[in-house]
Amino acid sequence: MFYLILRKIEDLLGELAYSQVQAVQLQSKKPDILQDLWEAIVTDFFGKYYTVPLAGMEVEVVDVLLQDRNLIQVAILEKIPGVSDLLKHLLFQAPLEIDSALYAPGNPEALARAEVLLENWMIQMANAVMQPLLNHFANVEVIKQTFYDRRLLSIRDIERFRNDLSWRYRLEQLLREPTDIFESKHQLLVFSTRGIRRTAIYATRYQELEQLEGIPRAITLALEARDAIAPRLRSVVSFVGNGVVYVLTEVIGRGIGLVGKGVLKGMGNIWQDNR
Repeated sequence: MFYLILRKIEDLLGELAYSQVQAVQLQSKKPDILQDLWEAIVTDFFGKYYTVPLAGMEVEVVDVLLQDRNLIQVAILEKIPGVSDLLKHLLFQAPLEIDSALYAPGNPEALARAEVLLENWMIQMANAVMQPLLNHFANVEVIKQTFYDRRLLSIRDIERFRNDLSWRYRLEQLLREPTDIFESKHQLLVFSTRGIRRTAIYATRYQELEQLEGIPRAITLALEARDAIAPRLRSVVSFVGNGVVYVLTEVIGRGIGLVGKGVLKGMGNIWQDNR
């Protein structure tokens, strides 16, 4: 799938260059570009006329999956960061902005950033292909035997995996995404020698912060309140703690020491009297 996605991105670059799309148009055309790319990947990966038996009928897989285009657009495609910047960089040799600095094509920093943006784009496109498959054909035997890891063949394992995935998406939407927006960063998925890992890059996301509402907005307000209160609360706790330590050591401790000395002195006097 990753090889197919990379090839489709190469085809996309050729089509954009041939159609003479301007750099300023890429941002506004991004939704259509990503949706067309997704549809092409789905069609080529499964095969346009690929069918599976379902409820006594032969169902065309691609037609069913493409019905989720609007859901996939909102849930995954429109959230892929850096697509327009990467296309400008590859098509028009535009510099890449990294931590508020511009890096020309060929610069090692620009190459490294382009690599992580491309890898994240590929992985997110793969997620966008597999999510509707799980939604519509999760327990179809021919789908399981063809596309699933052998550890996920039982109905129980599949449902557990789907529930875990659904919970992760909710957690991303309600907690991690607003936190990343508030912290001005993007979480990217990249390839590593041990599989797929997360990495974060800095990004200006003030406009997205202003558009948050509901629970995501409440999360950012809670983070802001914690940042405002926590240092003062730590200072108060530290001051009170130091005060308690001072009272215990300097006041009560010395008092106990004096009492102990008095007791020992009295016991010494009694011993002398008995002698």
